[in-house]
Amino acid sequence: MSIFKKREDKIVDVDLHELEVESGNRLEHLPPWIQKMVAVVAIIWTAMQVYTGLFGLFPAMIQRMTTLSFGLFLCFVCFKMRKADTNKVPIYDWIMALASVALDVYIIATFDTLTKRGGNPTQMDIICGIVLILLVLEATRRAVGKPLAIVAIVFLIYAYVGPYLPGAISHRGYSINRIASQMFLTAEGIFGTPMSVMTTFVYSFVVFGCFLEVTGGATLFINLAFALTGKYAGGPAKTAVVASGLLGTISGSGLANVVTTGTFTIPLMKSCGYDPTFAGGVEASSSSAGQIMPPVMGAAAFIMAETTGIPYLNICISAAIPAVLYYMCVMLSVDFEARRCHLKTVDKDKVPPLLPTLKRCYPLILPIATLIAMLCVGFTPLKASLYATGVMILTSFLSKETRLNGKRTYEALTKSAYNSVTVCVACAVCGIVTGVITLTGLGLKLSDLILQASHGSLFLTLFLTMIASIILGMGLPTTAKYIVLSAIASPALVKLGVPLVGAHLFILYFGVIAEVTPPVALTSYAAAAVAKAPGVRTALQGLKISIGAFFIPFMFCYYPSLLFVDTSLAGMASGLLSAFIGMICLCGCSIGYFFGPLKLWKRAFMFLGVALLMHPATITDLIGLAVVAITILIQKKEFKNVPATTTEE
Repeated sequence: MSIFKKREDKIVDVDLHELEVESGNRLEHLPPWIQKMVAVVAIIWTAMQVYTGLFGLFPAMIQRMTTLSFGLFLCFVCFKMRKADTNKVPIYDWIMALASVALDVYIIATFDTLTKRGGNPTQMDIICGIVLILLVLEATRRAVGKPLAIVAIVFLIYAYVGPYLPGAISHRGYSINRIASQMFLTAEGIFGTPMSVMTTFVYSFVVFGCFLEVTGGATLFINLAFALTGKYAGGPAKTAVVASGLLGTISGSGLANVVTTGTFTIPLMKSCGYDPTFAGGVEASSSSAGQIMPPVMGAAAFIMAETTGIPYLNICISAAIPAVLYYMCVMLSVDFEARRCHLKTVDKDKVPPLLPTLKRCYPLILPIATLIAMLCVGFTPLKASLYATGVMILTSFLSKETRLNGKRTYEALTKSAYNSVTVCVACAVCGIVTGVITLTGLGLKLSDLILQASHGSLFLTLFLTMIASIILGMGLPTTAKYIVLSAIASPALVKLGVPLVGAHLFILYFGVIAEVTPPVALTSYAAAAVAKAPGVRTALQGLKISIGAFFIPFMFCYYPSLLFVDTSLAGMASGLLSAFIGMICLCGCSIGYFFGPLKLWKRAFMFLGVALLMHPATITDLIGLAVVAITILIQKKEFKNVPATTTEE
């Protein structure tokens, strides 16, 4: 599939996969025998993860190293070091791939003695640790991108040069041997919490998502979303919003959602009169939020559960209201834009009927219902996802559209491994970062610095954390950014009274919104490519449509009842009312429409009212409500006698 991308005022033809940052994936260009070999390795990896998930894990270090060795092997074969290596796997890539396997063999062969000698590593242990660190850094550079590799290198240097740093962040310093053993031989290094989550929850949910995808889940969910929303004002854009929310159960990747739903919804939006940049912005803003939409939410949510000790189901419950509020914001922005621009609706004969569409979807809805039900009754996410995958395989045979065959099963098994490579590598390199933070005590130092800089103000602490989240989110994947900041910023938020789950969700939200925040807005640029629109303008539209994401995290930190924490009827009612009114007004301010075109001074007053509503005090709520109400009444009176905008032709 080809799209157009603008560079230096010239339109050039590019492939959609080139939009992934420094992906360098050469698998499709390799000789057939290598592709078959890679497919066999991928299927073995998936089979191992499913087997251990169902029948019991190996000892932690063996399980994690084996998982990592599979990920590194596939990375060095599938991802190139240089542009010239597109059609071949050079000898140095084979050496690195085999070294990854050799390290796993070493761990398995010496496991008993490794556990006995504990903190007394041998010279071979140190050499293996250094080799593994170098392999992980190179794999990160290839599969995830240079920024995350650079971050890890900076942290490693920090661990070594601690005595020479300013007092606020200095430490006693650690030798290369000590750093290597920390990363290789402990559960607070490469094999720490991120890799633990990767070997269990993440991979099993990737398998679930891939089987859902190959059985036609994406197509059926898009059709269901179109049947639900197609006939309303701004229907195609609302289809994009609903479809992306549904596809959040398949993929925690905003980019994957854009590519999946955008190829259908963006042309449909353009055909109904939406500006290409707005169409791309809608798709980008709604697709990015797949990572905050229960019940899957992506890898970061599983790591959050492991890090905080909060059950995964509780995190999903806490994330539910904020996710609904976010999608409500995007939906309102779409509706206001449709009315502002007098856009037409889709012809009714082109909208699929709802009941037949639901009937076609039920073989795929049942596994999702099974997943949610099993989480609710107390199954672990690992077991729930694998059992739900089994239900999906069985129910797929209820319809010709969804029925699994050999080709689809092969695709699901191999794709599960391919989709896990970048997550596996990212989790490993994040283990390096968190290992240094643990070794040096950096997390507590930076947390104290944040509190000092904010002078103990909750708002300033939240604001500084937001800025840090967005900046880190521009260069790092959401999962990596969350791991780094959760160790640094969340303690400061918790000290100021923010619930633990609220502090971690706050960081996650702004990492997600970084994907639609210029200048590095990957999902927006992907959507722009599909829409054949300027990338920066599309990113700005996506940012405008996602305006609620800058409001919601502050709301649930001030109103914990929105997370079902310290829930009281009065607190929930107050939080929901403030959030609901605030969301509607923010969308009106952003789009510039409320009953009619909204003048700049009215937008400013409405925004002021929203800011006052954000603060959880009766006086500010009343003043904010009054400001908003007066602005709305003036606006409604001005357009009282203006004929209602029709969106039909």
